[in-house]
Amino acid sequence: MYGGAHLFNADISRKLGRLALAAMDRWVPSAVELDCSEAVLARVREKLTREPVEDYRIDFEDGYGVHDDEEEDRHAITAAKAVRDGAEAGTLPAFTGIRIRPLHGPTRERSLRTLRLFLQTVAYRLPAHFRVTLPKVKRPEEVAQLAVELRGRAWIEALVETPPILSRLREMLDAAGGKLLSVHLGPYDLLASLGVSAPFQRLHHPACTSARMQMLMAFAGTDVDVVDGPTKILPIGDARGPVIAAWQQHRDEILLSLSEGFYQGWDLHPAQLVTRYATLYQFYGLHAAEMQARLANYEAGERQAVVMQRQFDDASTVRGLRTFLNRAKDCGAI
Repeated sequence: MYGGAHLFNADISRKLGRLALAAMDRWVPSAVELDCSEAVLARVREKLTREPVEDYRIDFEDGYGVHDDEEEDRHAITAAKAVRDGAEAGTLPAFTGIRIRPLHGPTRERSLRTLRLFLQTVAYRLPAHFRVTLPKVKRPEEVAQLAVELRGRAWIEALVETPPILSRLREMLDAAGGKLLSVHLGPYDLLASLGVSAPFQRLHHPACTSARMQMLMAFAGTDVDVVDGPTKILPIGDARGPVIAAWQQHRDEILLSLSEGFYQGWDLHPAQLVTRYATLYQFYGLHAAEMQARLANYEAGERQAVVMQRQFDDASTVRGLRTFLNRAKDCGAI
């Protein structure tokens, strides 16, 4: 999840969880609306009560809007104090960070000032696993500059939103000095920069699919996660039909991302947490028994290639089976 820095407080996760549960109570009388089982729905409710947000980004870019320098200075300091307070109180999500402005063009100096104010205010009480997200990267040198600013204090995430960076993706790994944690697709900025008109911009536009595949191949075999962009049609309003339709689109796009090897994505609104967890739990739960059976069948065959219900499994397939089951366990689906 990410939200404007001016809205951030130390208790943001619980607030978003309450809003997600309210949307669930209002629009989901049964599991049919989310195309999942009642058991999955109960698991989603428990998750939204216990840990509604796993990863949150305090946004000083597109989700922040237009503010003058004095306001942004104040918001950088206030957000840093809230992070410090939340870390001490244990109310922050497990993973937290900020998204700054691009480190090129007219936003460069403002971006650096915000980052420096934030880090100075937090001082030495920066949460573990803190990350800084750099948007609209055009050159790996921007990532290198961010690494110099951070001096190893935080992890780096880069947003793939411009055509020039697509041919230099792997260079960002060295530029970050070992601190590149993940690379995120920014679908709508990328499509706009390619000249795709707003009515035709969508998460699974062919250009976005091409970018996803380039990201996967560039970072295969590394510890860098690849992360998908958000669904921009939000489940909001006072009419049930559009809310359910938005949830269904969100679910369909998550499933497509999973099929393309992208296991994380951004969400923009607390109501999207409902479909995020419901879709993941349903997807992993639906296939887990089959994957476990195939893995057991392979190991019973003394780790030789085997066939089960016409499915041929060898050592390479088994890597995929184990990865699937580990992800299912890590996300809480099994």
